[in-house]
Amino acid sequence: MAKISIIIPAYNMANLIGETLESVLRNETDMDIVVVDDASTDQTCDIVEQYAARHANIRLMRSETNTGPGVARNRALASVDSEYCLFHDADDLLIEGAVDTVLPLMDETNIDVAAFRYSVLRTADGGPGEMPPIDKNIWDSVLAGRESAIIDLDSAAQFLVTINYPWNKILRTSFIRRTDWRFSTARINEDILPHWAAYMKAGRFLAVNRSLSIHRLVPGREQHTNTFDERRLEMFSALKDAERLFEDNPLFKAKYYPIFIVFKAGLLEWAHKQLREDLHGLYREYVAKSYQYFTDEDFDRVYRINPSIALASYRMKHSGR
Repeated sequence: MAKISIIIPAYNMANLIGETLESVLRNETDMDIVVVDDASTDQTCDIVEQYAARHANIRLMRSETNTGPGVARNRALASVDSEYCLFHDADDLLIEGAVDTVLPLMDETNIDVAAFRYSVLRTADGGPGEMPPIDKNIWDSVLAGRESAIIDLDSAAQFLVTINYPWNKILRTSFIRRTDWRFSTARINEDILPHWAAYMKAGRFLAVNRSLSIHRLVPGREQHTNTFDERRLEMFSALKDAERLFEDNPLFKAKYYPIFIVFKAGLLEWAHKQLREDLHGLYREYVAKSYQYFTDEDFDRVYRINPSIALASYRMKHSGR
């Protein structure tokens, strides 16, 4: 049994998957590296197979049809028996020794979830820069210069509104199985559900105050992050999946639902500003449906945190009328 499984969904990543695998291989930990090809039409599979021929710990899973990264990750997850899991992206890079750094700390603290800082590569020919301000400010304020710390979510609930990336977290596989943790099947924002579930179901987590991953966010390249056509509307399915966490657990709803509403309002505002104009009418209908269960009690609780978002949420609930 490998110490950790690195699960990598890939779709038409022939130009980057080799670099990504090279970065993952720069760890000494016993790894099971699973690339799930999501019906690519380029040479992605050929490149992965070349790596698998040279590295016994790399294996390729193929999908007959394109299902999206969430479904691909869930499929790979069902096939692993390692102690830990990391869900990496096919166009991102792991810093050398990243896994080797985090796992001993997780073993020592017997923690189920660990998170670490990351860098962002924003130009094709430059170096990586800081995380977006929202994430950087939260990490700086909570960690306050410490190299690592066990964080209780109730004392640092602002971590819930860090960007819901999957690749800066390592999870214990037994925790995944025990809590039915998974990705949404939505093609867009499929990582909202696992982000909130990881923090809320764990309750406490290890924060490693080092940048251990590089997110390649290069302009001009097709990515889910910059998709604003009809596909963006799948975000409402992803949000609904996440909101079921609160419907199913009254404690989560009592503690964290107002924070989720603040997050949700920010996400919807960001998407609306960039959505194709001819989709605005349909978007308003989706928004109104998404807020149909936003109650007066919810309004009062959100109002105590952020009055403007509470009022905006009330307006969005009635925006389809």
